[in-house]
Amino acid sequence: MSDQAQGLPASPRRIRISLPGSGAAAVADLLDDDCPDTCSALWDLLPLRLKATHDIWSGHLIRSHLEGDTYLEPENVLTYIPVPGDVFYYYRPARYYRGSPYGRLESAEIGIVYDHDTRPQGPRGPEAVNLFAEISSGLEELRTACEAMIYEGQKELIIERMDDP
Repeated sequence: MSDQAQGLPASPRRIRISLPGSGAAAVADLLDDDCPDTCSALWDLLPLRLKATHDIWSGHLIRSHLEGDTYLEPENVLTYIPVPGDVFYYYRPARYYRGSPYGRLESAEIGIVYDHDTRPQGPRGPEAVNLFAEISSGLEELRTACEAMIYEGQKELIIERMDDP
């Protein structure tokens, strides 16, 4: 019998976040109650195979550009200091910055915070992001792999649905 049929709260939908070249993998719980539109839109895009880069000027986080520049409205907006394990979505519209940072006029991104002293930011300062998931297991091994990216450069990032919540 399902949790809902027993009157228990539903288990959260979960995603697996992995950096295959490093062997690191983590599980994150989607924040469907706080960020339903972002969670649903990103869930529908899964599985994703992306190139992740370290965002050293924002602190301890990695980020990946989504192909197609998927625009999502602000939701469950995080504007202050995130905590390790926060997973967010960010959209930068065309001409928000002068030129084309990272070779992109506009950009939709997923960011993963792996340690303290982090704040998503761009050339104009701190950015407001949609907090849509929190890592519930595997953060330590992911942290090690993400830190290595400072010196080793970009890595493949896979984000996929987990069948059993």
